[in-house]
Amino acid sequence: MSLSGLFDIGKSAIFASQTALNVVSNNIANVNTPGYSRHEAILEVANPVQINGNFIGRGVGNVDIRRHYDNFIHLQIIGQNQSFGRSFALERGLSHIEQIFNEAQNLGLGNSLKDYFNAWHDLANNPESQPQRTALLQKGTSLVQTAMQMEEDIMDTLKEINNDIGNVVNDVNSLTTGIASLNDKIAQLEAGLTTDKASFFRDERDRKLNQLAELMDYTWYEDNAGRVEILVGGESLVNTEGAYTLSTQVDIEGHRNIYARGKDISSVFQKGQIGGFIDVRSDIETNSLHDIRKLIASITKETNILHGSGYGLDGSTNNDFFNALQVYHSDNSTAGYVSSAVVSSAASLTLDEYDINFIDAANYEVYNRQTGALVTSGAYAAGNTISFEGIDVVIDGAPAENDSFLISPLTDVIKNFGVAISSAETDKIAASDTDVSITGERGNNVNALNIVSLYQAGISDLNSATFEGYYHGIVSDVGIMSKAALDSLTYDDNLRFELEKKRDAVSGVSLDEEATNLIRYQRMYEAGAKIIKITDELMEMIINL
Repeated sequence: MSLSGLFDIGKSAIFASQTALNVVSNNIANVNTPGYSRHEAILEVANPVQINGNFIGRGVGNVDIRRHYDNFIHLQIIGQNQSFGRSFALERGLSHIEQIFNEAQNLGLGNSLKDYFNAWHDLANNPESQPQRTALLQKGTSLVQTAMQMEEDIMDTLKEINNDIGNVVNDVNSLTTGIASLNDKIAQLEAGLTTDKASFFRDERDRKLNQLAELMDYTWYEDNAGRVEILVGGESLVNTEGAYTLSTQVDIEGHRNIYARGKDISSVFQKGQIGGFIDVRSDIETNSLHDIRKLIASITKETNILHGSGYGLDGSTNNDFFNALQVYHSDNSTAGYVSSAVVSSAASLTLDEYDINFIDAANYEVYNRQTGALVTSGAYAAGNTISFEGIDVVIDGAPAENDSFLISPLTDVIKNFGVAISSAETDKIAASDTDVSITGERGNNVNALNIVSLYQAGISDLNSATFEGYYHGIVSDVGIMSKAALDSLTYDDNLRFELEKKRDAVSGVSLDEEATNLIRYQRMYEAGAKIIKITDELMEMIINL
């Protein structure tokens, strides 16, 4: 090797150390950057040259930059982010509901319910008293207002959850668009169009994949070109052609559902915030909201049945104390519709909800939504009455196969809840079980006592629970579910933190280690420069000989 070969060796040392210093400096600069993967300069020996049978080194060859990355840990983090997102959404929704049912300061429905029946007890002690009658109407009105406020708060929570679903879908679309763009950059860089590698773009894509995992559950794979394809419910959101956006629509029941290419895929989401919000929405509707409505419907039904059998001071009878129960319906049909739905017998009501399903254009089946049991079935004729469990329904038009109609005595029960007797009609309050205009027994309190006894009686529509016990059961269930959601969120957050620590052990930047590397490569740079300086001096000496 000639003396000039020393210049090449010194130059390779300088260039290699300079590249390594750039890598170390970038690591230090990104020590606190979320999702950044540490890089390491890998120095390779240049191919030696053979001189007189010996192989002489030629300095540093290629400098490879390696990304410290563990794909297995990354997959675990994605899975855990999906679980965390679901727990976050569940806790968010149920914590709101827990506050609505908060009985800590005796401001909830339980206190109003107790005051209402206490007012009946006070009237029973003095059935002719106008102040007691007025107080009863006030306590009944207070019970109505409390129930209405609770339902309004629950509906506001459901509305907020539906809005959250829409916002999350917008975030999903933004992330999938970003991932598709990064796919193109990675594929171009790693296809040899430049000498750079796509490690920084891969870090950015991994961050977006993790963020996407918090929002929804998905499956994905990476192809040979370095692109990732993301699938949800068999529908491709990201592929080689780009990203496809999700959309949302609100159905007749007020649910914001998620669509991909016109197909409703709401049911495929189990994890992530979308899965959590869909689950908590269903939990609130089928448990808290349904149960509070059923309680109010039962109070209305039982009170009105007894009150209607009694007599007021004016001799009137068959009067409702609360507004009579009404039947709500919704039509899932293009050509058929419910023209009438009424309560035919309050005593026969089960306070359950029903689906009238058409198995073909000429036959229907009625199913109980809560139990799934077949209630009745028959042949359809337009305008004929379909009767079942205290409800009469008339369907007109031309329903087709798979059409369905929801029939519910609960949906509008709190909306229609109200005291039917005005403050000017206190004599209509039926405290007596006999007509005082005939018997003259103005102090008769038998019917009032019968209504008072409802408070501690087992109600068949409430699974033989008392009004108070049923309501406390609702409060207890809400508290248990909220606490379970909070525990799940804490667990998932802790597990995610531990996985992030594992990732940092592989991919994280250690300032101590990088400081050591700075000194190493600084010394290497100085030594390379020294080689060139000494070689230059030797070359000058030879020239001057």
